[in-house]
Amino acid sequence: MKIPLGLGAYESGSMPFSAQRCVNMYAAIAQDQAWSEAVLFGTPGIVQLGTGGALGSNKSRGAVVMGGVLYVINGTALNSFDSSGTKTALGTIAGTKRVSIAHNGLVMAIVVPGGLAYTYTAATTTLATITDVSYVTSDTVSFSDGYFIYTQSDGKKWFTSNLNTPGTIDALDFGTAELSPDLIVAGFANYDYVYILGEYTTELFQNIGGAGFPYQRIEGASYEKGCHAKYTPIQWEGALYFVGGGKNERTSIYRAGSSGEPEKISSDAIDTEIQKFTVDEISEAYSFTYGINGHAFVGFTFRSVVVSSRTFVFNVTATRLSERKVWFEQQTGVADNAWRIASVDYVYNKLVVSDAIDGRIGYLDEDVYKEYTAVLLSEKVTPPIFVKNMATIFHEVELIIDAGQGLITGQGSDPQVMMDFSDDGGRNWSYELWTDLGGIGEYFRRAEWRRLGISEQSRIFRFRITDPIKRTFIKLDVEMTNAA
Repeated sequence: MKIPLGLGAYESGSMPFSAQRCVNMYAAIAQDQAWSEAVLFGTPGIVQLGTGGALGSNKSRGAVVMGGVLYVINGTALNSFDSSGTKTALGTIAGTKRVSIAHNGLVMAIVVPGGLAYTYTAATTTLATITDVSYVTSDTVSFSDGYFIYTQSDGKKWFTSNLNTPGTIDALDFGTAELSPDLIVAGFANYDYVYILGEYTTELFQNIGGAGFPYQRIEGASYEKGCHAKYTPIQWEGALYFVGGGKNERTSIYRAGSSGEPEKISSDAIDTEIQKFTVDEISEAYSFTYGINGHAFVGFTFRSVVVSSRTFVFNVTATRLSERKVWFEQQTGVADNAWRIASVDYVYNKLVVSDAIDGRIGYLDEDVYKEYTAVLLSEKVTPPIFVKNMATIFHEVELIIDAGQGLITGQGSDPQVMMDFSDDGGRNWSYELWTDLGGIGEYFRRAEWRRLGISEQSRIFRFRITDPIKRTFIKLDVEMTNAA
């Protein structure tokens, strides 16, 4: 019997209802006739390109591509990296917080939330502190129509620079969120619009030109949803994604299109996980986007020293094709944790990543199955399997895979997949059962497990791979009968 593997992650508050996980694997929906309706591919590994300094003390605080060059803030250093990963130190950025960066192709502004702000001019390689008397300490910066747009750290106002000069501010070029008295959390420029995101509302402004402050609120263009994490507003395929909520609402993840109220895209299961973090931890969450093999992803990372850090990734392509919201997780290591990356930028014909753990700079590679030299885990937990809620005998389980992907030597030359199962919704698991995935060229190797006993009500299966080989789960076949 063909059993759905499930498209992604859905860990309900009631574990017997659903305890699905999908870690470092993403769903690809069949767009024509195929062996199954969807397949799960492993996420890319990371190959080292360079380093921002001594490992451990130079983690990334943010990155940007300007003029075809990658710039990364590693610790307190602003560095540029060329296509070979060679670093050039450009100056010092004070503080330890993640930064907000915007540029016009020639000059960038770097804002340390609640601290100093800087400009960097590529033509002269000049890094300077913003000292204009009209500049007010800010949390975020974005760029639109020649203006650098800042939001004050006190949340009361937002303001613009002079045209294409991020360090020059006119004392009259200040605005407020007009619709609601909630404090401003972030500003974000998305094509022709500037989104001013408050704590529980969002207003849209547009450049109308003329003398004085150039932006005017668009009548009727406001949302009753605000932003809870200033680093999360991000654009992908014309939509704005952010972490936030409305008045008297707890935190969720939203997508705002060109019209209408933002749509909540996080599942109730993800909302429950987010709410394990403190308000301060949520406020430091950040986002990223990337696309591989025709699939688009928007990710959100939440970090904590108390609970497990997590990275939730929205599968934009699978969501569109399946007409259901599809999520998976990316993590570093084999224990629950967030993904190590701090940023993803397409530059030098690569998806280059900076690192939230140390100072390394790397790039994503679909043909690599490690993160630098560390193990890359792939895991899928299935939806519940049952026969009319009665006791069921499980005679055989076969995971249909893309076999024969083993390596010539070393780890991965005899690749294995682990399966275990749970009859109580993932509260307790069976012993681990391992089977071969087939050495190189063994394309007809079958991953099978037999004589798996009786489940009194329902059963879920968990599959894991850590060997550095291509991992593709195509479908699941289960032979089972009613025990009555």
